[in-house]
Amino acid sequence: MNPEKVSLKLSHFVKITRLNKLLILMTLAFIIAFSIFSLMYFPPLDITQNLYGFTTDFINLVVIFAIFFVVQCSRLAKKAYLYVSIGLMLWIVGSTADVLDEVIRQPFWISNYVEDLCRTLGMLITAYGLFKTMHFMQRMHNRLAQEFIMDDLTKVYNRRCFYQHVKGVVNNPYTVFIIDLDHFKRINDDYGHDVGDKVLKQFADKVNRLFKDENIFARIGGEEFAAYLPSYELDEVLNFSQTILETARTITVQNQRSLTVSIGIAHRTSDQTFDNVMKRADQALYRAKKAGRDRLEVA
Repeated sequence: MNPEKVSLKLSHFVKITRLNKLLILMTLAFIIAFSIFSLMYFPPLDITQNLYGFTTDFINLVVIFAIFFVVQCSRLAKKAYLYVSIGLMLWIVGSTADVLDEVIRQPFWISNYVEDLCRTLGMLITAYGLFKTMHFMQRMHNRLAQEFIMDDLTKVYNRRCFYQHVKGVVNNPYTVFIIDLDHFKRINDDYGHDVGDKVLKQFADKVNRLFKDENIFARIGGEEFAAYLPSYELDEVLNFSQTILETARTITVQNQRSLTVSIGIAHRTSDQTFDNVMKRADQALYRAKKAGRDRLEVA
């Protein structure tokens, strides 16, 4: 699927809805019809004396209509689209009268109500619509920023966020955990993936509550999680790991078995790379699983 682009290409006209096409054609038809009517029934002025004003007003009208075309070809929030479209249409009505005011002598009611009032109302409504558009874009930005760093299922940090954060720690020592849910494939096979997802969410929610301040807990893939602690005191790290093991045991799978996890731990000194630390933690995790699971091993 190709991403949509904001463009003035006429090919976009073919892809939009009938309502959008109708609004564009109606607005264009109004400009043409109102211009023909005014030129036929109102006395002309010497355009050579008003050439500068006519040129600038005409450019303004073209720009506003181009913006209106782009709005009709774009996907905006409903309220934002409604206000911007109505505002621009009124603005176009006023700008059309403003252009013609340079070439014909308009009646007083057109100059005041069609030109000035429509243009002013159009600008105000368009400004409010742009505010609604900015509000919509801000919400979308916040949502995308959240999705960029959070795991969709468990609502903890994802692999990308974890790796970026820990790799950014250059000189300070720290500790990395890799946590793997024991026999998770068997849970999916015996009870179904919906139960497996529920277990993942329960585990992530309970363990994530243990992490505070600069500590980070993330899901890095499947049933595998990772944790970062700025501490490298062994007793503190071991006590925290035991808390994770005990927390996992409080989760029951379909009221039939308790969940257990295996943990691999690696300390990082200032001369080691992040990849090296993760590799050592993964090796420690392998030893924990080989030694019987439901336990921890330190690299």
